[in-house]
Amino acid sequence: MPKLTFERVLIIGVFFLASLVVMFPQTSDPDLYWHLRSGDIMIENRAVIYGDLFSHTLPGVFRPHHEWLTEVMLSGLYRVMADYGVTLAATVCAMAALILMYRLSTGSVVVRLVMVLLVANITTTTALARPQGWMLVFTIILVGMMLKRNSRTLFWIPLMMAAWVNLHGGWITGYIVLGAAVTSEVIRLVFRRGGDIVWLRRLILWSLVSILALLINPYGFEQLLVPLKTFNLASRPYLNEWRPPDLLAFNRIAFPIMLALNLLVVAKYYRRISLLEAFLLGGFALWALTTTRIVLMYTFIAPIMLTPYLSEWISQIAPRLTLREDVLRRPVRLGLPLVVVMGLAAVLLFLNGSRPDRIRELKRVSYPADAVAFLKQSNAPRELFNTDNWGGYLIYYLPEYPVFVDTRTDLYADFFLTYYSIITVQDGWEEKLADYDVQTILIGKTRELTDALRADSDWEIIYEDDIAVIFQKVTAA
Repeated sequence: MPKLTFERVLIIGVFFLASLVVMFPQTSDPDLYWHLRSGDIMIENRAVIYGDLFSHTLPGVFRPHHEWLTEVMLSGLYRVMADYGVTLAATVCAMAALILMYRLSTGSVVVRLVMVLLVANITTTTALARPQGWMLVFTIILVGMMLKRNSRTLFWIPLMMAAWVNLHGGWITGYIVLGAAVTSEVIRLVFRRGGDIVWLRRLILWSLVSILALLINPYGFEQLLVPLKTFNLASRPYLNEWRPPDLLAFNRIAFPIMLALNLLVVAKYYRRISLLEAFLLGGFALWALTTTRIVLMYTFIAPIMLTPYLSEWISQIAPRLTLREDVLRRPVRLGLPLVVVMGLAAVLLFLNGSRPDRIRELKRVSYPADAVAFLKQSNAPRELFNTDNWGGYLIYYLPEYPVFVDTRTDLYADFFLTYYSIITVQDGWEEKLADYDVQTILIGKTRELTDALRADSDWEIIYEDDIAVIFQKVTAA
């Protein structure tokens, strides 16, 4: 029987443990279901979506579906494998990012594998069965390309951007990485710090070509305005993923640890850290400290730059933690059977985690599943008001009722403030409901609006459970 080396078994074992962390059902992401519904429509019509099809507040308003290709892919997986397909997509995305991070980092095998386990922890805070998973993968690839400085790989940048612009609107992050690489090289040349003019010229050339590649999308120039609109959303201050992260959250413990390691490396090796590494480490760390959405990305790309320095430091203070080459190359007698057992265990855990009965229960806890079933059988008026985090679920499971709002923040823009003023019972909330002729309201039991409606004789409760309440406008006799 062939034998595997200790190093290979160790690597496979660590990635097996990481897979157990990242392999969880993707039911809690409020974006998932409108992505699936959009993909269904595009598959059925064989055409992309241009105007809003899901709300009664902004019907037909133009919105570039910048994630259209991902939506089609997710919808196809969901049709074939149901929730298993969504979980598979998220797991593959997370594992691909972890493998890329490991392969692009250098230094001690032990340090790199510890980083894999540390970073895997933070994936539990973000649903990766969503288009922004591509932003993570592509950013890691670009960071690796810029650090390796291999001119022969630069022609991939336009191809990557042509794909990225159709998969997710976060392609602007790629140009932040490219901009950091160009700027650092220019500074090195100006101050005679070993800059490479040939590398710089080729990098600028392929970066400019990649801008033209962005136009290869069904929405043309409008697609390129998506990042600008996202950065200027009126709703940003009210959305958790655009707020500063909670540094004390246990499921984000990898983030403060990575920040501490970042500071340690900079303090000890500041003379050796390259200008590009400083730009990327400092820039993404500051961005992540102000925007929760970037925490995952920073935590994934930081180890690529930190591991060589950390490996050197640990070899000095605790050399026993650095495994010798002869130990790593030692054959493991039962290595292959052990790997096979780990593979089978991963498959069984994957199948168990997304069992239909378990998924139904998870949805019932996170979403108004029973309330939706009630509305399907009722004659309640179709003019609906709903909470934004339930909008995607309603789009998929209750298409008969166009939503008031959902989590497509780039579509709703300033209208989100109208929604927010209603849900928080600000002055004039009754008039705003009347402006949109709302006759049915589906909201959670703990909302401020719920208490206000209970005390309002113009509204009556037609359904209530542990999660949701449905109010209906009282009509005059």
